[in-house]
Amino acid sequence: MTSSPASESLEHARFAVVDVETTGVRALHGGRILEVAVAILEGGTIHLAFEALLDPGTPIPLWVARLTGITDGMVAGRPRFGDVVAGLGRALEAAVFVAHNARFDWRFLAAEYALAGVPAPDGKPLCTVRLTRRLVPELRHRGLDHVAAYFGIENPARHRAFGDALATAQILRALIGRAGERGVETLEQLIEVHDRPRHQRMRNSECGMRNASAELPARPNSHCNSAFRNPHSALGE
Repeated sequence: MTSSPASESLEHARFAVVDVETTGVRALHGGRILEVAVAILEGGTIHLAFEALLDPGTPIPLWVARLTGITDGMVAGRPRFGDVVAGLGRALEAAVFVAHNARFDWRFLAAEYALAGVPAPDGKPLCTVRLTRRLVPELRHRGLDHVAAYFGIENPARHRAFGDALATAQILRALIGRAGERGVETLEQLIEVHDRPRHQRMRNSECGMRNASAELPARPNSHCNSAFRNPHSALGE
């Protein structure tokens, strides 16, 4: 008899941390994916499993070009989303989908999958914004820059999908470490923390928690060295 994926230990869980850059803030209403990346976190190790710069099939607005550094010239002749969907699917396979402001990335990817005539990935995404709210309640601002700075994570490729995916993976690793200090040992328990209503008090018996708290107790800033979030500040943080 095998255990369910949710009951596996966090040490062995596989997370696909996704970031997309887009031409707008609304999927298919002027917004198409122009870059996508997947960083894998597994066993405490992070690596970039997939990255693609795409021709979005629509002009890149000036404000997006200024934010990301991606221009129309850079994407000319690049593949369309449908051309890379198989490789993206392999990177996401058998992994928990994670992103910073996950609804944004998930919504855009679901729309692009639909346009390509391919079923979107199964499962419910985990959001590092939501996990930060539950696990780091002392941090008032939860944009990618703020959370990365809190954990001492550098991101030299900010507003590029590969840079932000790697930074978000490091944030997830730090959040898992903090959850572990409170007795969270399995993926199922981490999901319970993620899904818990914002102001619900934690009981000592929940998830093996050792301390009761409205969220989780504050802890001094720690440094975390490294290696479907956030299109980025104006794009959804």
